Amino acid sequence: MNSLYHFTKEECRTAHPETILCRMLSTTATLPATPYIESHGLGLQIGKGQCGTIHTFEEYLVRKTPNSANKINELRRDAQLHAIVKTAFSNAPNGLARNVSVPERYRFRCPPANGDEFGDWIRLPGSHDIDHLSLHNYDLMSERIFPLHDPIPECILASLIPKSTHLKRSTCLSKPENNNCLVRIYLGRRGVDRSKTTTENVSLRNFPLHVDEMERLNLPISMYTTAIAEALALMHWKAGIDANDVEFVLGSSRRTGPMFPVHGVETGLSVSIWLLDFNQCQKFEHDQAGLKRLVNGFWWNDPYYPRPDSGHKTDKALWTTFLSKYLDASALLTDSDLPKRFIEAVEEEGYRRRVKPSLFG
Repeated sequence: MNSLYHFTKEECRTAHPETILCRMLSTTATLPATPYIESHGLGLQIGKGQCGTIHTFEEYLVRKTPNSANKINELRRDAQLHAIVKTAFSNAPNGLARNVSVPERYRFRCPPANGDEFGDWIRLPGSHDIDHLSLHNYDLMSERIFPLHDPIPECILASLIPKSTHLKRSTCLSKPENNNCLVRIYLGRRGVDRSKTTTENVSLRNFPLHVDEMERLNLPISMYTTAIAEALALMHWKAGIDANDVEFVLGSSRRTGPMFPVHGVETGLSVSIWLLDFNQCQKFEHDQAGLKRLVNGFWWNDPYYPRPDSGHKTDKALWTTFLSKYLDASALLTDSDLPKRFIEAVEEEGYRRRVKPSLFG
């Protein structure tokens, strides 16, 4: 940590936005520390997906509740697999995926009549059995991934949204939905036209950062690629899940706190890669059907992974790095030939898509 560059308050005001983004999103710098609780509040809705809605809870926690009765089992699966993934990463050999943080997972709460979180359900709740209010008897409590701290969100707008002005950026940042900025690491997508994007229609909650934008900002794409490749190998061959629909985002690093066994940077606010969202994941068998599940998990997800079907020279090199790091990590976790077969199947599907593109990407 001694090698981190520490921005001063004056530098935060005067440095070029791309300089701040380059250093901060590279996870090699810190911003002056300020209390999160004052800046971002408690009891706020900070996210909503297909499975559940997320609110802040106490200073370091979030509470995820199901959106409907038919999402309760999905939330329970999220809780179970989150715990499995956290254990896998905590026991990773040779420092695999050391640049990827997984939130601490604390509890899954449900009424006693429905069984405990790791046992079998005594009664599967149906939508006709549960009214809206009783949904709040079910929740998943986990560590909060704090948003990227000021001035990073404004720097994103200034650098990547061509039509933004200082006044428009201020208006955009004042919207409650933009107070929780996380950046998705899209290594598998480039060439997105932002010329028509305005501060009125942009969302900072899960801002997509594409690989060509990473290149322009001189970000450590190779480090991102290695971290994500090793994380995928750990999910496959240590946690035993297909990694379907997981997310890799840049957010503020873990803060110092009594409930966390690994403490964050005390001298300032830094940035980390975070892995989250396991509600769509499944365990898989080590057979052809299981292999197909892994390949589907790769292609059905958002483009966090480099794509083998890209014709761009840089993307081809990035894919080579990804598969090499994935296979090296997998070799530490299993003697099976399934990792190699997985890569071959992903490349085969990439070739099929290049020859006959899918309407669904």
